[in-house]
Amino acid sequence: MGAGVMGLALALMACNQNTPQTRVTQDDPYAGGQSYPWSDRLEPTSGDPYEGGKTYPWTGVRAAAPGLTTLAQGSNDNFLSDLSWTSASNAWGPIEKDRSNGDKLEGDGLPITIGGQVFAKGLGVHAASEVSYALGGMCNVFTAQVGLDDEVGDKGTVVFQVWNGTTSKLYDSGTMRGVDPAKPVTVNIAGVQNLRLVVTNNNDGISFDHADWADAKVSCPTRQPSGENQLSDLPWTSASNTWGPVERDQSNGEKLQGDGKILTMGGVTFAKGLGVHATSTITYGLAARCNVFSAQVGVDDEVADKGSVIFQVYGDGVKIYESPIRRGTDPALPISVPVGGVNELRLVVTDGGNGVSSDHADWADAKVSCTDDTVAPVTPTAFTASPSLDGIALDWGDNTEPDLAGYRVYRSPSANGPFSLLTPQLLTTSAYSDPAPEGVRSFYQVVSVDSTGNMSLPASANATRPNSGGSPVLTVENLDNAPYFDRLVFSRIGSLTAPPSNGVHERVSLRLKNTGSSVLRVSDLPINGPWVLDPAPALPADLAPGSFLDVRLRFVAEATKYQTGTLTVASNDAGKPAFPVQLAGLWQSVSEGGQEPNVFQIRDAFGYTLSLVGGEPTIDQKGLVRAQGDEVLTGYWQRADETLPVSVRQLAAYHTQGNTGTLYWHDKRDANVKTVLVHAGIDGQTVLPRQNGSLTPGVASFAPAAGITFGFRVDGEWGDARRNNQTPDRNNGCLRPCGQHVRFWPAKDRAGVPLPNTYFVIMDYAGINYDYNDNLYIITNLKPAPLLLNVGGATFTDPLTGTVWQSDKDPNGDAPYTPTTAINEGSASSTYDIAGTDNDLLYRTYRGNVGSATPQESRQISFNIPINNGTYLVKLHFADLAWTVPGKRVFDVSAEGVLRVPNLDIVAQSGGGKTALVVPIDNVQVTDGKLTLDLKASVDFPAISGIEIVR
Repeated sequence: MGAGVMGLALALMACNQNTPQTRVTQDDPYAGGQSYPWSDRLEPTSGDPYEGGKTYPWTGVRAAAPGLTTLAQGSNDNFLSDLSWTSASNAWGPIEKDRSNGDKLEGDGLPITIGGQVFAKGLGVHAASEVSYALGGMCNVFTAQVGLDDEVGDKGTVVFQVWNGTTSKLYDSGTMRGVDPAKPVTVNIAGVQNLRLVVTNNNDGISFDHADWADAKVSCPTRQPSGENQLSDLPWTSASNTWGPVERDQSNGEKLQGDGKILTMGGVTFAKGLGVHATSTITYGLAARCNVFSAQVGVDDEVADKGSVIFQVYGDGVKIYESPIRRGTDPALPISVPVGGVNELRLVVTDGGNGVSSDHADWADAKVSCTDDTVAPVTPTAFTASPSLDGIALDWGDNTEPDLAGYRVYRSPSANGPFSLLTPQLLTTSAYSDPAPEGVRSFYQVVSVDSTGNMSLPASANATRPNSGGSPVLTVENLDNAPYFDRLVFSRIGSLTAPPSNGVHERVSLRLKNTGSSVLRVSDLPINGPWVLDPAPALPADLAPGSFLDVRLRFVAEATKYQTGTLTVASNDAGKPAFPVQLAGLWQSVSEGGQEPNVFQIRDAFGYTLSLVGGEPTIDQKGLVRAQGDEVLTGYWQRADETLPVSVRQLAAYHTQGNTGTLYWHDKRDANVKTVLVHAGIDGQTVLPRQNGSLTPGVASFAPAAGITFGFRVDGEWGDARRNNQTPDRNNGCLRPCGQHVRFWPAKDRAGVPLPNTYFVIMDYAGINYDYNDNLYIITNLKPAPLLLNVGGATFTDPLTGTVWQSDKDPNGDAPYTPTTAINEGSASSTYDIAGTDNDLLYRTYRGNVGSATPQESRQISFNIPINNGTYLVKLHFADLAWTVPGKRVFDVSAEGVLRVPNLDIVAQSGGGKTALVVPIDNVQVTDGKLTLDLKASVDFPAISGIEIVR
């Protein structure tokens, strides 16, 4: 259904909603059996399931926390539109959350309305539709108001059904029509693992079957822990997982509920536990009734030797346990964590620092031991903190409770926390010595714990350990390694709630390192602009000498193509107490659709200050070979330092999403290309695209043999314009010469300082739109190769030096000389010797005869060679193949309108006929984008065999 048709239909229905007999006379969008089927999480998994950063994030139902209401996660009710389904399908576009089905695009519905009643929450679907939720047996009641949405007037007939998985139907609404009011639904779902909501078309076709599950929610009761409790038998208060639902008593498996296997680590199986996938968080309400949490943790055998994770346990927001990195080759690790006095237990699994691929983690045999004794011991008294050069000595009075088990000590860099547990094992004495960080204030809490795990309220103290003489030094490192250590570049597409599936670069990590000799305290990280810390680190953060903190930022813009901002690192580094880090982000509303950032915005985001067009209004020249701004015109390059490779970093790709982009290099002597870098197809609309297959940063290098002149190709477009198909350019109005599809600019940094031997490279596919943002690179260790033209002859390679001389007339028929009728003379196939050179082939052809009927005063040939403005050494190569005595051929040579070689007589200056002569002309100033040479004869015709432009 077209947006215009549906919009008009809806408007007319709204005007006539009180007269259901009225029919909207519009074209039938369902004619011919038209539908727009949609599904989510139903596609088969094949190959690398994580390719392109793919995940299946899931948020589970919440049960109210037992005990203190201030720690509860909310009521027992869970609106389904706030939860993650495990699978979903729909006959007409996506299922909508908190709005009607609308048309076939996501987010195009209206407020859910049935019989004139508007509902703020619910699901808008279109028969035939199914949506499933993993409940894990935690909930007891499903309620909703169901009916046809008012957006279809009195049309449509559907049946609403509630199922326990696929085997047991729990509810059937019977036939409902567009004229019916909302029907209340209440279904007992106690013990249901997989809640499946189905809407059928009543066996009369799907036309206008826009159905609403309004106010759809499940109620999940609390359960008070007592005795020994397996966590897989308790309702959690919240849960989230990166790859499908958290599984009870089985491994994480795939993205659907119940698709795991028996929990197995190191060949040992476990009957009970939780199967998760990093990054995962599960919380339980303990109501301060439990004293020990225990489990066996590790990576499940279902991923073999892959995966690496870290297990963390939090009590009331304080980390009380963290495992070492656990890998797929490790056996299960038994853990036992005191949780006395803890109201909220939070179990976290993070990735091991290398992404989430294959991070299937098990909390096997996870259980809490609980008691009915909830009387806490008294708070420790007379708590003091005494600093010294060796650390901070803590002391407090002894507790006298007969069931006292010991004490716990916590420390934080802030009075408001969060506090880290210093003593995982209970202290049995009322003193503790802390080797605290130097030069910064440390805040302490001590609590008493009884034998059943009850904890007292904390006593507090603070002190500053004296500095032993060193100082902290903040060093920042951009983990993208581009463009600068203190500038981060991001990109994203669309809204935050419904972005497309493209790969984007919306998250970047910054490493804060302490390269000094005393503790660095990072006290704050304020941000200016549309960025957030993701996740937000606990601050203040103390970094010992040599340690670091990785901070990840996320770009959250939903408008404005190019934005800048600042992250300020506040610390106790006296030299830079508020260090600014530049942030730059590129946002587009949709993938492709002419909404991509342009090449100027991409340049600015990376902080390069090169001039792309000078004062010209556009970079679009339809492929014309002509330098703009600071551009360098050359098709070929050499290594600037032949002891180093050529290094490449892809800065951006903005072309057809899903297509890869490949950069090649080739020896000038042939067209045999070698691959340098291929970016991933999923990253076809982003900055800093990743490599295809590995999804590692788009960085590569190559090292041609010493002395080799080489060129580039991007997909089918060559850096040498002469090799490209120029027909599309001419069809678009290129004035010739054409084919300039890969272009190069010397890079300049933020201060306008040239980056040595570094070039900003852009390209566009022939005949598309000439916006030159399709693939962009920064390439280092380059210098432009000399421009070598074989005048009057074909392209050839000097067999002695390997140097390639290109014909002065390209394969497309373009020539840089006038008149274009000037004939080529001599013969490359001749065998006579050319004296004074080893490169006989260059001198066996020449050009200069502009026609025997041309009067002597008009016998001139001119060359206009496209080149960027600058100063050049020009070497002109001559050999007179027709005359052997002086005085038979005489001509003037002018460069850029200035006479530089008057009365040149090749035979006289070379010493004879068929003898090579090289005439250098230095300091030639080009200011108009082309090198102009004029050869005007006073005797016979001018003749020239080669032109060499040294950069």
